[in-house]
Amino acid sequence: MNATTTHPSNTRNDVVAGVESSCRLPLMVLFISALSWLLLATVFGLIASLKFHMPQFLAGTPNLTYGRVTALQADCALYGFGLQAGMAFILWLFVRLGRTPVASSLMLTIAASFFNFAITLGVVGVFCGDSTGFQNFEFPPYAAWTMWISYIVMGVIAILTYSNRDEQQTYPSQWFGLTSLFWFAWICATALLLLLEHPVRGVVQSSINWWYVHNLHTIVLGFTGLAAIFYFIPKLLGRQLFSRQLALFAFWTLALFGSWGAVPNGAPLPEWIPAMSTVGIVLTAIPIIAIVLNIWQTIRGHHERLDSSWPLKFTYVGLMFWVIASVQLIVGAVPSVSSLTDFTWFTVAQKNLWVYGFFALTMFGAMYYALPRVMGIEWPSPAMIKAHFWLTFLGVVLSYIALLVGGIAQGYLLTNPQNSFAVILKTTLMAVRVSTLGDLLLVVGQFAGLLNLVLLAVRAAGRELKISKS
Repeated sequence: MNATTTHPSNTRNDVVAGVESSCRLPLMVLFISALSWLLLATVFGLIASLKFHMPQFLAGTPNLTYGRVTALQADCALYGFGLQAGMAFILWLFVRLGRTPVASSLMLTIAASFFNFAITLGVVGVFCGDSTGFQNFEFPPYAAWTMWISYIVMGVIAILTYSNRDEQQTYPSQWFGLTSLFWFAWICATALLLLLEHPVRGVVQSSINWWYVHNLHTIVLGFTGLAAIFYFIPKLLGRQLFSRQLALFAFWTLALFGSWGAVPNGAPLPEWIPAMSTVGIVLTAIPIIAIVLNIWQTIRGHHERLDSSWPLKFTYVGLMFWVIASVQLIVGAVPSVSSLTDFTWFTVAQKNLWVYGFFALTMFGAMYYALPRVMGIEWPSPAMIKAHFWLTFLGVVLSYIALLVGGIAQGYLLTNPQNSFAVILKTTLMAVRVSTLGDLLLVVGQFAGLLNLVLLAVRAAGRELKISKS
């Protein structure tokens, strides 16, 4: 063979490395911004947890009441972290699998800057009392519209990148990622129009709010996290996905049934609406079983390799949290259980596990795998990666178990009319105190992850400066 002939695999690697470099700037902006907002969300969560069993904590600061702090925690986690980390991962996924450069790196970076400006406006608005009052949709209209428009611009660039792909075959991870982009654009526009611009009346507002929040968690964040799971587990194990057809079945059934569940059983609506919502949630057991079976068969015989790299470890632990949170959602939707657990810490535990356990860990896995390849340098501190994983894992597990047990105990106590609210609060106070320790671990863990990311950005900038001078 001619010594100058390039091996096909080397050519492919060079092509992939070349197109990945096109998204360096937007990926770094999105991931740094996402982890910064997540750190702020965990700080707000810690403050809220402390205020619940230490009412005197920051009692003289009216802007930091419990209601505002919990709203800020959710909004920073869902929008500041969730949407940006998801966008960064989906963009990189389309670039890598499509072997095509990002459609417009500069425009995407500008849109990301406006998106962060909108999140800042929203946080300041809620902080000052200018909240809409809708759960997980508290940002005032001027911030919410700016956020949505910025997201649309980023989404269009991601979709153009996907449509320009050289590799025409699509993969399950691309299905989930692409659907996530369209889904948020749709549900957010609906909520903006029907809750803020032309608000509907009465309990219909609550119904739309429930529908929006459920779809934001289950479909938008859920599909993004599943896209990471379907990509990284087969990829990092060096295995083919067990069944493409089973993945397609899970995709459509989860999109269908997962979007139904929204209305609680006690809602003041015609009885068939909460009943259909319960049916939709229960039927998500079908795609859950399909996904678990597909991934289990993919890793079968290779379980010992699941700890072979940090991105893989983050991803498969995130998968386990997704299964637990999904099962809890199904169990909690059953009327005999929901009558006990509604309006308790039980539902808070499920949502926190979904966001901080499943979604956050899968996005961290994506970040730790993608950025060294995009930036061309390794992470500055492997010890910080380890600290980020274990502090986040322990914080999530500790807080989840405490709130889960406390929520169940709270539900049983509430069924007895002889128990006063003060007695119930005092009985479940220990669970909240334990969860506060978990919240503290989360804060420290996110600080370690953000610091490592900033050091990577500084090292990459220094390298680029040296190259330009030479």
